[in-house]
Amino acid sequence: MLKSPLFWKITTLIGCIVLLSLPLMMVRELINERADYRSEVVDAIEQSTSGSQKLAGPLIAIPITETLTRMENQKEVNYQRSWVYYWLPESLAVAGKQTVESRRVGIYSGQVWHNVLQIKASFDPLRLAALRKTNIVLGQPRLVVSVGDARGIGAIHAPEVNGNVLSVEPGLGISGDGAGIHMPMPALAEDNKPLEIAFSLDLNGTGEFSLVPLGRNSELQLTSNWPHPGFLGSFLPTQREVSAAGYRAHWQSSWFANDMGSYFKDDMEIPWSRLPAFSADVMSLADQYQLTDRATKYAILLIGLTFMAFFVFESLTRRPCIRCNICWWAYRCAVLPGAAGALRAHWF
Repeated sequence: MLKSPLFWKITTLIGCIVLLSLPLMMVRELINERADYRSEVVDAIEQSTSGSQKLAGPLIAIPITETLTRMENQKEVNYQRSWVYYWLPESLAVAGKQTVESRRVGIYSGQVWHNVLQIKASFDPLRLAALRKTNIVLGQPRLVVSVGDARGIGAIHAPEVNGNVLSVEPGLGISGDGAGIHMPMPALAEDNKPLEIAFSLDLNGTGEFSLVPLGRNSELQLTSNWPHPGFLGSFLPTQREVSAAGYRAHWQSSWFANDMGSYFKDDMEIPWSRLPAFSADVMSLADQYQLTDRATKYAILLIGLTFMAFFVFESLTRRPCIRCNICWWAYRCAVLPGAAGALRAHWF
């Protein structure tokens, strides 16, 4: 077998491919190392500011105490049952202006965004008709707004109810996990006038911003200076305009599409993180590490195909193509590591 020309051709072919692939593997290892450093920088920026934000609200949480009767030992005994009723808005309209800026750490950078949100919600008192009973006592209602990361909450211009400006308190004010704010409200009037809530909220974050469409009809209008958005989430925008100066997008949804009421049943812990939402992500284009990694993959493919083409050509034509070019490829083997080292010193 050692005297077979075919054996030495195949051995030479494999040896040259391996030698030429070694510098490429060194470059790929360096790319992966630097890409890991970049991911660590992005995580560090997120930890020092705030992470992705998922805004859910406003909704009104009303503590309920209901007095009921039951038979015990042939006697009527009164007992009480307590739960929280979630009053969701009939309409929810949010208009936001997003400003994205880059934060650099060494040679790496990440994006931080700042949203100025104008929030308007309308509540229909007729939804509370089932609670207007003599055996039901309504507790103090709370206006609840949930976010993904409370560190990103900035300035809040609280709404007015019955001529009084609501005070803003940290936390959701209800049981269960979640971050956000709540605003204690005065007792609800028993008239049938719609309750209008309007306030502004400054919200900071990194990565994705999303809004839960709590209203029976919900809209989100978002403008930004970031030219590379990623529209993810449960709903795509109905309208969008993307240019080098930024983007403008509009979302719209109703309960017919999202069945939002099923997530806010009595005595049910709200799965804030799993609620369907409108979403826009601040994404980055392919950076130098992704492009270089892709180039090394193509280089490995090119080396393999080139040698296979030489081998097939010589096998079919009986001409010593590999032997004629072996010196040239050996030269490439010697030069390529030096070139890779120079490339690494210059770019990395």
